[in-house]
Amino acid sequence: MQFTIQQAFEKLIGLPLTKATRKEAVQYFHFGHTHYTTPQGLVLDVGELTLAVNCPWELQLGEGGMIKHSEVYIRKREAGLPTPVWDWKKPGSSMLDQRLMQLVNDNPNLVVERAEQPDSLGLMLYFSDGSVLSVMPDPATPAEEYWQLFSNTGEELRVGVGEHGLL
Repeated sequence: MQFTIQQAFEKLIGLPLTKATRKEAVQYFHFGHTHYTTPQGLVLDVGELTLAVNCPWELQLGEGGMIKHSEVYIRKREAGLPTPVWDWKKPGSSMLDQRLMQLVNDNPNLVVERAEQPDSLGLMLYFSDGSVLSVMPDPATPAEEYWQLFSNTGEELRVGVGEHGLL
C-alpha cells in the first residue's frame, strides 16, 4: 500500500519519542517500541516508526529551551578533562547526543499529538509537553533526501521529501 504523508503522520499520533540516534549528521528520531533482528541475529531495540532527518532542524522545548541540529558539532560536557581527540561523527560524542538522550530519558511520555507539513518540504511535530520539532530543509542546499518517515515493523510505510519533492 502506498501511504500519503498525511496517512503516515496519523500513524505517529499517540506514539512517544523513545530514542534518538544518529549516523554522522543524519538524526534519527524513534517513536514507539519494536525490535528488529539483524541477519546476524542481533536484536535491536528500535522505534515502531523512525524519522530520519538530513537537513536543519530544531526542537523547541516546552519549558522554553531549544535543541538544534548544529549542536552535533559541539563536544559534549564531560566530568574532568575532556577526551583529547574528539570526533563529532562518533555517536554519543556531541552536545546534541547528550541533550537528546537526557530529553528522552527525562520525558518518557513525550507523545506526538499533532504532525503537519507547513510547506512542501518541511515538517512539524507537536508533543504533549508543548515541545515542537521543526524540520526545515534549505532549498539552497539540495539533498536527495531531506527527511523520511518509515516503519520498522514490516509495514510498507515510507514517506519523505527530497530536493525534487515527495520521495
